[in-house]
Amino acid sequence: MRSRGTALALVLVVAAVVAQTTVFGADGVRPFGSAPNLVLLLVVVCARWLDPEPALFLGFTAGLLVDLLGSAPLGIWAMCLTVVAYLTLRVREHVADGPFVVAVGILGLTLVGQLLFVVLGTLFGLQTISDPQLPRKLVLPALYNVALAAPAFWLGAKVLRPHQRTWVGT
Repeated sequence: MRSRGTALALVLVVAAVVAQTTVFGADGVRPFGSAPNLVLLLVVVCARWLDPEPALFLGFTAGLLVDLLGSAPLGIWAMCLTVVAYLTLRVREHVADGPFVVAVGILGLTLVGQLLFVVLGTLFGLQTISDPQLPRKLVLPALYNVALAAPAFWLGAKVLRPHQRTWVGT
């Protein structure tokens, strides 16, 4: 995957950032008081097909965009999504093991990313760990991401996977 794939992945992530900050923002659609973490999900999906360096760049850039458009101190989401991209690179060969393994992976990666944000946010004065709704705000986005994983992986495969040349096609 070269620069074309990285550029397409950036477009997907920018679309996810826009959707997350507008549609699922503070005044947007929030079923049961929480929303999916689309940016994190798209970072995981894109890291599945990108080379390691572009995948880490994508995680950092996506996190920086979320930080710039959100209320968190600059760099917290960038650090969290870079870690999630790195962890995705470490476990991405298990995608072939089946949909159950992918669902557990998405659940785990989302929980790790959001828990890391809670810890770092608390260290930087956001008081996120003292929120009484913290368990719900950690678990529901992870479950939403699991539900959205199939369409997200389908979209990622259509956009990022290199087209295979066969003897039938060109």
